[in-house]
Amino acid sequence: MPNENVGMELGDLVDDEDLELLIREAKRRGMTPAELAKQGIQQELTKRTMPKSMAGTLQAFRRR
Repeated sequence: MPNENVGMELGDLVDDEDLELLIREAKRRGMTPAELAKQGIQQELTKRTMPKSMAGTLQAFRRR
């Protein structure tokens, strides 16, 4: 079974400059950097997997 406590550290996923930015933004929002990263990943997954409506106008089917 997978163990949620075992995995990659946040520092392994991003470079130093991005990690500093993530830490500052998390502190500003009052959350941990891991929570902020999780929230960002969830938002991106939601945006990418959301069904998209068809482009253009719909036309009624007509029999000939």
